Amino acid sequence: MIFYGTRSSNIKNGQLRNIKCPNCENETSMTYSVFGKYAHVYWIPFFPIGKTNIVECNDCKATYDVKDLDQKIKDKFKIEKEKESAKTPIWFFSGLIIIAIIAVAGYFLSQQTKAEELEFIDQPQVGDIYQYKTETNNYSTMKIDSVLKDSIYFFVNEMEITKSSGISEIDIEENYKELYGFSKSKIKEMYTNEEIYEINRD
Repeated sequence: MIFYGTRSSNIKNGQLRNIKCPNCENETSMTYSVFGKYAHVYWIPFFPIGKTNIVECNDCKATYDVKDLDQKIKDKFKIEKEKESAKTPIWFFSGLIIIAIIAVAGYFLSQQTKAEELEFIDQPQVGDIYQYKTETNNYSTMKIDSVLKDSIYFFVNEMEITKSSGISEIDIEENYKELYGFSKSKIKEMYTNEEIYEINRD
């Protein structure tokens, strides 16, 4: 179940002086508060969705939304707000920042993994595990048994699986029985064509 919605947080307070309160009709001052509203998922703020301006009479404690008051009070509030704007806090964007960090980290990790795999292709070693897509669009593995000058010999996994995420379920020693030879150029071609999509080395 996903918990999402909106919340508000106080981001600025101040005073409006020489104001006539619509409720008690005293010539008084009012405390104003600016509340920033934001959308959240699991209580993590993702982005701002507006602001609400509330004033409270310092005598009778009646509260109002600024937009519901007369123009004189609105003008005073506008002047006060322009002196120092109520800036949206950066933490209102926490969710988007987290997603951006994860995306950037994922990109650099994938680039690092790709660089390692290119090295594995150029310098294959006994025991390397190649994950590949089969002719039936399933997924399986093959393990290097020996490396010659122009060829690589693999023990090919006799099992296949329909989802690549479950490849570890079939990557067990007893499934590697038959030995096949491939030219190094063929292996590089399979990797370039993404038939071989991942290479693991212990």
